Amino acid sequence: MTRVAGIPRLSSFKTPSRQSREYIYYRYYFKDLKDVFDTCIKENDTVFDIGCGNKPFEAYIRTLIKNYDASAYRGCDIIQSSGQKVDIICDVTNIAEKSSTYDIVICTQVIEHVFEHSKVFEEAYRLLKPGGFFIVSSNLVWEIHEAPYDYYRFTKYGFIKLLENAGFNVQEAKSNGGKFAVLGQLILHVSGGENRGLKRVFYAIARRCLTLMCNMVFPLLDDKFKDDRYTLNYVFAGKKQ
Repeated sequence: MTRVAGIPRLSSFKTPSRQSREYIYYRYYFKDLKDVFDTCIKENDTVFDIGCGNKPFEAYIRTLIKNYDASAYRGCDIIQSSGQKVDIICDVTNIAEKSSTYDIVICTQVIEHVFEHSKVFEEAYRLLKPGGFFIVSSNLVWEIHEAPYDYYRFTKYGFIKLLENAGFNVQEAKSNGGKFAVLGQLILHVSGGENRGLKRVFYAIARRCLTLMCNMVFPLLDDKFKDDRYTLNYVFAGKKQ
């Protein structure tokens, strides 16, 4: 099967409204990702985005690096994105860029789709200057997506091992939501099928009410009773020595 160019990609770094069935997921993921960006990225850094898609984080990152030159933020992907944002179309395990070129390399929600995922960590290490940061994220509890190119789920211990094996020192490790965030998101996922016999209008109303209820109640429970043995996603940062 061949991957199709122009498929829709994430285009915004804004948490969706509580009417969205993915509010819980992005509420935690985007907050933690911004925290890591703020910690690791500084003025005049150069950035490379592995699996960049539509570069949804570019605008925010450029406010941190304070540089709007095209060369300051570049990205690669295996196909062109729906927004035509990809600078280099290539296999993300073999990137046509010089070694020790960038201060920051990011790879968000990509490694689960790369069968030889350890090579992504090795490529990130190669591209970074000494002292540079690799910021990487991926799912733990999430539905199968972009099938059949969805190969792995990673625990925090898997992330730590992959980063250390590539030569990085782990600097940041964030679990994006705990057990109640996972429970609320799973309820929304499994209730998201087609109309199963209810009249369409009543089904739509019930679905909207369930979405609002989950998006209001479960984040409150998760913030009060934090337990990240279950989590939706991880964000890690490793530093090249």
